[in-house]
Amino acid sequence: MSDARAVEELKTQAEATKSGIPYADTTDIVEAADTGGVLSLAQLREYQVAPLQVSGNHAIELGITAQTDRTRLPQLQQAVAHTQLTFKTISRSGFNYILNHIYYRQFQPERDGDFKAFGNKLKIAAPKDAFGLIAQLAFWLGASDIHIEPQTDSARVRFRLDGVLHPITEVATDAYKIFLSDLQTRAEIKWGSDEPQTGRISYDLMDNHAEIGRVDMRIETIPSFHGEEIVVRIFNAETRNLHLEEMGFSPPQVQRIDEVTAHPNGMMLTVGPTGSGKTSTLYAIINRLNNPETKIITLEDPVEYDIAGISQVPVKSDDKELFIEKLRAVLREDPNVIMIGEIRDVDTAKTALQAALTGHLLLSTFHATNASTAISRMLDMIGSNPLFPSAIRMIIAQRLARRICDNCAKEIPATAEEQAFLKRALATITPDRQPKINPQTVKLKKGEGCKECHGLGYKGRIAIVEMMAITPDIEKLMTAPDRTTAQDIESLAVKNGMATLLEDGLNKVLAGITTVEEIIQLEAS
Repeated sequence: MSDARAVEELKTQAEATKSGIPYADTTDIVEAADTGGVLSLAQLREYQVAPLQVSGNHAIELGITAQTDRTRLPQLQQAVAHTQLTFKTISRSGFNYILNHIYYRQFQPERDGDFKAFGNKLKIAAPKDAFGLIAQLAFWLGASDIHIEPQTDSARVRFRLDGVLHPITEVATDAYKIFLSDLQTRAEIKWGSDEPQTGRISYDLMDNHAEIGRVDMRIETIPSFHGEEIVVRIFNAETRNLHLEEMGFSPPQVQRIDEVTAHPNGMMLTVGPTGSGKTSTLYAIINRLNNPETKIITLEDPVEYDIAGISQVPVKSDDKELFIEKLRAVLREDPNVIMIGEIRDVDTAKTALQAALTGHLLLSTFHATNASTAISRMLDMIGSNPLFPSAIRMIIAQRLARRICDNCAKEIPATAEEQAFLKRALATITPDRQPKINPQTVKLKKGEGCKECHGLGYKGRIAIVEMMAITPDIEKLMTAPDRTTAQDIESLAVKNGMATLLEDGLNKVLAGITTVEEIIQLEAS
């Protein structure tokens, strides 16, 4: 119990003594009492009472606070005439805890995957409250995005869970128009615009411990044939403390990143397609570097998470002149570490290279399919530049694969398709690093589907990575007078010890972390 809560309970005891209504300690309550439908949550909120103890259907002990209007309690007793109500004085924190848990309990079917029950709740909810309910369920399920898509006579609601879109329910068109208008007002987005728009909002949402917290969201709207479509990105506060190990980086991989970032200068890039977790990896690296002795500045479009201890500068990356001006201003502040959300053009690339060579550690993302392609594309962008090989220290290419749910994982023999994949993947790995397995007899883990993973067999995601350290051999290849191809760079990197995306994916399949199906899908991205 916190000191503040202890003080609150002492004050509540004093109030109880003064009022003559006995005090009840709520600090040890784990589960809220169930009134069996005798008192609804709406009634509890209206009369500001909380159930403490239920004896059958005929007696309920209720907690009241300083905010409870005691003159209305006889009215409440009349409303449940066949049940005897008794009262005790409780703290406001205790009251909030109990009612939060009752609200949380009412949504248990939805958290177990009963989305029909959720659709019924939406139908009876006031239209202005509909989006709040949608956002709340998405947050409970751990969704990264909410997609609301108007159709002929309704709006479809889908959640992105672990990278995959899942249909949840539909909302009546009239209700959708009402909460769309409310969202646009709150996000400072123009109503009825013919152009895509972006805004931000915050909601008080309940986590899976029934505790309320402020959650930030980014709103994207785009005009469609049936109306404005909404995509809501949920910024889960827990991701502000990302750790490389939890994301799927092995101890040797984390050690290599630490070795590179221990240098006072140089460039590190994370590459991959949209949604591959590039920025999350940069945040995780920044979390490792963040300390009172290190000055860290980021340039982001937009700033997704407010991280204590670093300076974050919002920029509009499509305004190239302003972006470069801000980047140069950042350099004049002489920080130790600079993070640029993304390198998109030649000017940004050249300024970033200059920063990496003048006493700054430069972190950024770049669009490329793998590490070797990133080098080839960067050389195409900046031309023959002798600074680049000496500036770049590491490129991390990555994808995100779904994790097998630990709660329902089972080992089963590999299918014919999985055996074919294992043989193909093993053939790409040098003999000294090949896992010692027989594809025809190996057993692989799969999730059967359970309440914890909402029947999907997966829960959470893991990074599949390849990490190319820029060795002297690769530097020479980058500066060779003849045209260097991505294949040449990858072959040399593998010879120097780099594990490709396919190899890392194979290792995580054999470790029982993800499935062959996930790696096959990632190969196509």
